[in-house]
Amino acid sequence: MADEPRNSAQAVPSGPAREGSWALPLPHEADSVPLARAVVQQVLHGLGDPVDSFAASLAATELVANALEHTPGDVELLLEWEPGGFRIEVCDGEPLDLVLQELLAGEPHAAADGPAEAETAENGRGLLIIRSVADRAGIRTTSHGKAVWCLLLPA
Repeated sequence: MADEPRNSAQAVPSGPAREGSWALPLPHEADSVPLARAVVQQVLHGLGDPVDSFAASLAATELVANALEHTPGDVELLLEWEPGGFRIEVCDGEPLDLVLQELLAGEPHAAADGPAEAETAENGRGLLIIRSVADRAGIRTTSHGKAVWCLLLPA
């Protein structure tokens, strides 16, 4: 998915036949997490709930919370209904992180065998949640940093 302009997050489509993308800039504040969750629910409802709203809301919550916890600046929530499903993406200004990429891919990076590994495993729990509710997840480089994404397939 390229970094193309997107529609406003407030513009919720009227039904599932309408294609769309939504972008929501989120300030580096705790209130951004429930806002992201509410926007995901509103967009999915407008689309006719083509994917599990609880799973999508949980994934968005974790993606936004992780970005806010591990990056210093504001983030952007991108939502897109595409032929393959519902894509949730959170962009930030930090560079690509290979450990994050391994966790999203499900590679056994952080086994809780010692104190340092236990801390890494604890910090990766949000990504485990994302992997458990989404059909696919990943990370990509953007022109301004990185984007962590997940895809939920229609039921």
